[in-house]
Amino acid sequence: MNKELIIKIENIGWSVEKEGNNEYIIGKLSPSGQDFSIAIEGDSTKELIDSIYEAYVDYDVSEETYLWLDDSGHGANGAPYLMRDVLEDMEACKQMIVELYGELS
Repeated sequence: MNKELIIKIENIGWSVEKEGNNEYIIGKLSPSGQDFSIAIEGDSTKELIDSIYEAYVDYDVSEETYLWLDDSGHGANGAPYLMRDVLEDMEACKQMIVELYGELS
């Protein structure tokens, strides 16, 4: 990833960690304090930015919400207790992805 893109992502409030040759994990705290991250990959700045958009399109709010609920339907592993709050946090995460994409494109 070029240095300019890393600086821009970090200035928007996201962290950047290199995972492989062309793979990165970018993360940010959700409104409820979840350590939220997505994996992106690409050889060029354009491919990396496109990968952020793909993460947005592929992000399934319902599936992500379900992963943070316990057997009784309440938040697990530090997620908010109310199912609605978990859902709203996952919706906010999806919005964070598209906002990042908008800032970079």
